[in-house]
Amino acid sequence: MENKIILIEDDEEIRNMVKDYLSGEFQVLSFRDGKTAVRTVRNYDEYSLALIDLMLPDMDGMEIIKSIRQASMIPIIIITAKDNDTDKSLGLNLGADDYVVKPFSLIELTARINANIRRARTYQAIPGDSGIKIKDLVIDPASHTVSRQGVLIELTPIEFEILHLLAAHPGQAFSKERLYELIWKEPYFGNENVLNTHINRLRLKLKNGEEDTAAYIKTLWGIGYKMEDK
Repeated sequence: MENKIILIEDDEEIRNMVKDYLSGEFQVLSFRDGKTAVRTVRNYDEYSLALIDLMLPDMDGMEIIKSIRQASMIPIIIITAKDNDTDKSLGLNLGADDYVVKPFSLIELTARINANIRRARTYQAIPGDSGIKIKDLVIDPASHTVSRQGVLIELTPIEFEILHLLAAHPGQAFSKERLYELIWKEPYFGNENVLNTHINRLRLKLKNGEEDTAAYIKTLWGIGYKMEDK
């Protein structure tokens, strides 16, 4: 079945260029403004990915990300004209999975789209793997679910991969470079902000309220991260 993608971009030239290029591989539903997109799309789970420009005329791209995340866990890639860590961090914190900065390569964009779609779909059970228990967390790779004390925690595909990788090797230190390359399947070019943002978002989701002091993922300053095994 052909992958369907949502594209929201107000620049007509860029929108048409991206749609024309991607249409050879994907079914692209494009919009020039956010309000029309949110009003038109009834079920985000029917789509494989959303590609969202942050700077839109009527509805901020951040609001669209929040709207999608309330309804679905499909991968979201941010398109931004600003090479600005604050914008990237905010978008990632709201639930986006990846980003591209204008001007971007259409070849790179396609590669990132395919990588995110693959990541969202390649959760298969490991033979004999009945899941992982870390403290009061239960991680089930077969159903791609995580629960704490019986309560399900909704994670994006990247968040799940990070948690599953660390939990499968409790106590083992992973450098930021190694962790990034294992999860994103591409070389680490100082993409520390992307990794840190996903880790921080994952930690917040694992907490049961602001006063919860439970710790799962430990920061090893100057090195990277590890899963607490005690």
